[in-house]
Amino acid sequence: GQSLRAVLQHCATERPLPLPMHLRILIDALAGLHHAHELTDFDGNPLEVVHRDVSPHNIFVTYEGQTKVLDFGIAKATDSTQHTADGVIRGNVAYMAPEQVRGEKVDRRADIFSMGVMLWEAAAGRRFWDGMNDLAIINRLGGGDIPIDRDDLPEFALELGPVCRKAL
Repeated sequence: GQSLRAVLQHCATERPLPLPMHLRILIDALAGLHHAHELTDFDGNPLEVVHRDVSPHNIFVTYEGQTKVLDFGIAKATDSTQHTADGVIRGNVAYMAPEQVRGEKVDRRADIFSMGVMLWEAAAGRRFWDGMNDLAIINRLGGGDIPIDRDDLPEFALELGPVCRKAL
């Protein structure tokens, strides 16, 4: 298969990925994330796994049409003893939640934020932070400045606006 990023890049040269197909991929990725978020230890205690790097690079679409969430390499669980060095940002900034950029404790909502960015991009047909570099994105996110506006979505996708706003 291929990463969702590779699929989207290929489709950009041919024809856009149809929104219903794009939504199916995102829904399946959400189901995978939900499974990870709900994991428990042997005693039934929640592990509170957070992926922390959900992006089109880490969503894989198999040639059979299955969607997989990959690369839990920087994931955190409640009992995790790993610490990221101060001042080090790990992950794809363009899909990162504000609290993660600020170095605050994150929970499953950070992954939902990332999926919200991808949903907005699917609906709008363009990048959420279009034309901005990582430093500009970090500054905006750190200050809680998230540019979500219904007017940015095409008419056929307006119903997704409230869902995007809720996730973001």
